[in-house]
Amino acid sequence: MINDPVEIIVKESGSRLKESLASLRKKGFFRYMGRSVLLILSVYILLIAIVFLLGKHLIDFNAFFGGIIERLSDKFVIILFFLSESFTGMIPVDLFVIWTQKFESPLLWLALLGILSYTGGVISYGIGLWITRRPRIKAFTERRLKGYMTFVHRWGGAFIVIAALFPFTPFSLVVIAITLFHYPFKNFLLFALARLVRFVLQGIILFDLLKLDNWIV
Repeated sequence: MINDPVEIIVKESGSRLKESLASLRKKGFFRYMGRSVLLILSVYILLIAIVFLLGKHLIDFNAFFGGIIERLSDKFVIILFFLSESFTGMIPVDLFVIWTQKFESPLLWLALLGILSYTGGVISYGIGLWITRRPRIKAFTERRLKGYMTFVHRWGGAFIVIAALFPFTPFSLVVIAITLFHYPFKNFLLFALARLVRFVLQGIILFDLLKLDNWIV
């Protein structure tokens, strides 16, 4: 009896997915994910506690952030963000997410930041390729990014998703690291899409956190 081709494809895809998940579990990927999520939650809980206490007794955060945000040129912020996401990724994206709350439609600006970050990742990939053609710079970079390269070599695209979604791991540096062992560009483009999700989710979290008038008694 000849099976339905669609059924065969579905079964093969399911089998490959199970094998991939089993391999990641064996390599410690889910333990690392669990620790990362717990660390992130701990940091946000601590941040909420600090903001609550300061906002209740010392600082009007709405006025504080509003004054800073209004003085910044939108063009300057966009250019600074794009340069950071393309070359180092060392400026916390939270600051830029906070900036978007000045607009009437912050989700649209968050989407723009996500697209710029994704594009910056493509530029970082190009920087990595440039580095691979210069032996001395490549050797130096490999030493500096050895930890990231180890994770990508062990977990592949799954670590790109982690870097795209979670803080504490500069996305640009991870992208440069993956190019040093010629990680496929099309695979990178696929997994890096998680970067778009990160900005929307983080924006929702930070918007709720910064609306202090609604929850500080």
